[in-house]
Formats: sequence, C-alpha cells, structure tokens
Amino acid sequence: MSAKYNLVCEQGTTFNFQFVINNDSTPYNLTNYTGTMTVRPFTGASTTTVVASTSNGYMVFDALNGRITVTIPASVTAGFSATRHTYDLILNSVGTITRVLEGKFVVTPGVTV
Repeated sequence: MSAKYNLVCEQGTTFNFQFVINNDSTPYNLTNYTGTMTVRPFTGASTTTVVASTSNGYMVFDALNGRITVTIPASVTAGFSATRHTYDLILNSVGTITRVLEGKFVVTPGVTV
C-alpha cells in the first residue's frame, strides 16, 4: 500500500524532493531497483506533465540508505500549468512493481518565469 503525500512545486524553479524508505527503522535497500514518478493533469489523463525516472536522471537513488531524490530542472517546471495535478511514484525490481507514493502535485504560479 502506497503512502499519500502531497507535493508543491513552484513554477519556474528547480523542484527537489527527497525521502527515505525504511523497513521498520532500517533503510530499505534499493539495489537493482528502478523508479518512475509520473505527474499527470488528473488521474486517467492520457497526457503527462512530466516523468521523473532513474532512466532520464530526474530520479536518483542512494540505494544502500533507501534514499530517493527527485530533481526537476527549472527549465522544465517553467512549462507546467499552475494548477493541481496528480502523481504516483513506483519502484520496479525485476518486474515486481510497487507504488510507494501518490498524491497531489500542486504547481504554484511564478511571476518571474
């Protein structure tokens, strides 16, 4: 079961989000995992706002410490619509898919964009 956590992204700035997955009090080992966070305008939308993944470099793991960092450049967030979106973040380990986070992805408008 995934955790629910709402995120706020300031339009036109570098978005940075970091969290640690623990198994009880021990960091979860993410060795041999890949990850994907998909942001869409709404659940079921066919278009994506952005995809952050270990493949495109927007998501990085500190595998032994269970730490996941998502960084989306300001040049990308500048193109986001200032509204409420939805997201989820999944991990893939040799075909076993686990959703670890989901929630709202709120983009606040920027004046200097």
